Amino acid sequence: MKMKRWGIPASLFLFLLFASPLAAQQGAGRRAASFWAVLGRPKFVVMLVLGLIVLALLLTKKMKDSLKIPLLLLSTFLFGFAPNLPVALFKKFSMHPSPICAATKSILYGLGMPLLVTMAVIFFLTLVGPKLFCGWICPVGAAQELVAMLADKLKIRRIKWNFIFTQTVRIGIFLLFVFLSATAVYHTYVEEQKVALSIYDPINAFHGFEFTAQPSFFAAFLHYLPLLLTLILAFKYYRPFCYLVCPVGLFTNLLEQVAVFRVTLKKPGCTDCGVCEKKSPCPTVPEILKRAVLRPDCFACTACVNACKECRALEYGTRRVSR
Repeated sequence: MKMKRWGIPASLFLFLLFASPLAAQQGAGRRAASFWAVLGRPKFVVMLVLGLIVLALLLTKKMKDSLKIPLLLLSTFLFGFAPNLPVALFKKFSMHPSPICAATKSILYGLGMPLLVTMAVIFFLTLVGPKLFCGWICPVGAAQELVAMLADKLKIRRIKWNFIFTQTVRIGIFLLFVFLSATAVYHTYVEEQKVALSIYDPINAFHGFEFTAQPSFFAAFLHYLPLLLTLILAFKYYRPFCYLVCPVGLFTNLLEQVAVFRVTLKKPGCTDCGVCEKKSPCPTVPEILKRAVLRPDCFACTACVNACKECRALEYGTRRVSR
């Protein structure tokens, strides 16, 4: 069954029209902002604009390192470090809720409007382009990509992930989260009521961008450890947090299979030289070459496309039949 690719984002749009009143109802008892009011906040507008700029550069084959590095630095700064600065405008770009919180707190505490809008923006950018949010907008993802590029410059040989292993770990953590949430085994008490906690909280790398005072050195160490460990491991493994931990990465991996634009293979032009697979840091390229139905995560890093210089068999475009 064939479906026009733009029908998928349109379906998401229609879903949001129905879901936003439900989210607003969650805020009954206090004045809740509408879906469109929250979406119009500077953070989400900039996310969408940046994502579409990246997509345009990918599709027109103008994405070079001279543009890629500034864009990744901008995302890391704007959505990561900037909200900690004493500037009112930058506070508006704070990752609250973080993508992980948006994915997990909706399950724990109900669907609130900021959570809905955060997930809507992420899903929209994933459905339009090749994982545009995770690859280019997310500060944790952008920081890991910058570390990977630095590792290449330093000629550090990375170990490629086995996707079956990483997906098993990522799904396992999420299923454990669902089980502990449903049973409230991992919990706290609020006003003498048992409240389930998320097992993602202690391993949430987004907390590392929150420069808040901690009660002790040990508490501060635990607060920043997930992000520090993520960045250290990123020198040896490509995007460890994305592949192993992030539940949003798990969801967007499913969505990217039906994205409007993604890396495609022009089979008649491919010489099977293997350069793209060798240069790519991810486990996705072999599946692209096999035209697999389900692919590992592709973060549109441009490595495979740029490596395919002679035959130009890989490009960013819509899925198509071999030609």
